Amino acid sequence: MNKLLCIVLFFFLIPRSNHLQTNNEVDKDFTTEVDKYINLVQKRYGIPGISIAIIQNDQVVYRKNIGKANIEHNVPLNDRSIFRVYSLTKLSVSVAIFKLIEQEKISLNDPLSKYLSDVPLSWQTIQIKHLLTHSSGLPDMAPFIEFESLNEQQAREKVFSQPLRFDVGTRYEYNQTGFWLLKRIIEKITNTDLESYIIKNQFQPDRNRTNVFLSSDSRQIISNRVTPYFPFRTGTMLIDHSFGGNYIVAANGLNLTLDQFIKWDHNLTTNQLINEHSKKTMWSNFEYEDSNKQFAYGWDKHQVNKEVSFGFSGSLVTAYRHFPNKKLSIIFLSNGLEHYFNIESVMNHIAGLVDGELMDINSYIFESLLQTATEKSFKEFKQQYAELSENQKNQNVNLEAQVNSVGYMLLNIQRFDQALKIFDFNKGKFPESWNTYDSLGEAYELTGDMEKAIINYKKAIAKNTLNVNDNNTRLIRKIEELSKEN
Repeated sequence: MNKLLCIVLFFFLIPRSNHLQTNNEVDKDFTTEVDKYINLVQKRYGIPGISIAIIQNDQVVYRKNIGKANIEHNVPLNDRSIFRVYSLTKLSVSVAIFKLIEQEKISLNDPLSKYLSDVPLSWQTIQIKHLLTHSSGLPDMAPFIEFESLNEQQAREKVFSQPLRFDVGTRYEYNQTGFWLLKRIIEKITNTDLESYIIKNQFQPDRNRTNVFLSSDSRQIISNRVTPYFPFRTGTMLIDHSFGGNYIVAANGLNLTLDQFIKWDHNLTTNQLINEHSKKTMWSNFEYEDSNKQFAYGWDKHQVNKEVSFGFSGSLVTAYRHFPNKKLSIIFLSNGLEHYFNIESVMNHIAGLVDGELMDINSYIFESLLQTATEKSFKEFKQQYAELSENQKNQNVNLEAQVNSVGYMLLNIQRFDQALKIFDFNKGKFPESWNTYDSLGEAYELTGDMEKAIINYKKAIAKNTLNVNDNNTRLIRKIEELSKEN
């Protein structure tokens, strides 16, 4: 299951001002295709509700609320629905830091010791830039089971007692502790709490600040807030009232409506939150000493067909992406999932539907094959594959990898019989690939046919003559485990 999960995860009535009015002259085919795709994504992955907005040239060209804010009470999403956006919160924190840099109150190169006197000695030379770029090497506050019931003092003691995970600045490793420290630094510099500072400088809330706020506790009863549903704890979708102390809000605590997010996008892209120079610096590459990871200061960096975009995602269910050269932004908010899916791949595909120049051929082929595999016959799948493989435009596409990903997604959404057919088909098309046998073996293992799983694992070892990434050791161990069980 580890390989399956890794592959799936690799691929979270308010009046509008005039400049945010929806453009009614949008091309009909564009909206129709996005409608079809969003409804397909919702159904395929068991997403309770989705609110999405697409902004082009500072105009909202597409906006929809689909599904339920609350399943058990049959409450539909609407324009007042409030989403917890999880790690998308980090974008607001990054903007807050660059605003303070712009005001010459802080520097990316400032060490923690300049602002926080209580951190361990080994932490003191870590700089602001290392916190934003997840290159600090700090022990992480992320594990829910370990940290969700701890107060700030207990969490502090827990991470303070642990050594650094790697040398500062050498590589990227996603980290929540750094944003706890950024919260403390912002509050010390501004002499106010993080929520008040961010809302005052980045949002225009209603009079009671009820449509945008910071809270990492999904148990709180908040009017209009959507109910979260996740399979993280049991493997099946449940109401998920995850919670954490107020100390972690900088990492995952922003709650807001889609309207508030649209306004934030407008203020960001028109340089009202930070100026153009600050924004360019924020979106510049951080150079890791021992890694080629493409990451900016608090922002993921994506490139599709040479077009660069910046954004982030939260808890697998929310995402934001901005394409500066295209003046295009996409906001995707949902309240859970039944089956894991790659939200970044979904964002790529939406961008391609909006602008053909942004269509990622790998994303397009994966989505096309997956849709055929889930909605049509296996014969039609084979016909589509033949057409794709014969098209010269796809000569640089790794079809083996795309078909393999389709098979794993079918396993993920529990279409086991179809997954077995797809993996077997891929093995037939690429009989010299050890990975096709490995994947087919895993599919048989997951469906309870240990004998066929072992047969295919042995064939994978025989084909893997170079022992890529020492996978043969893993396969030998797996065969031994299954043989004992069998």
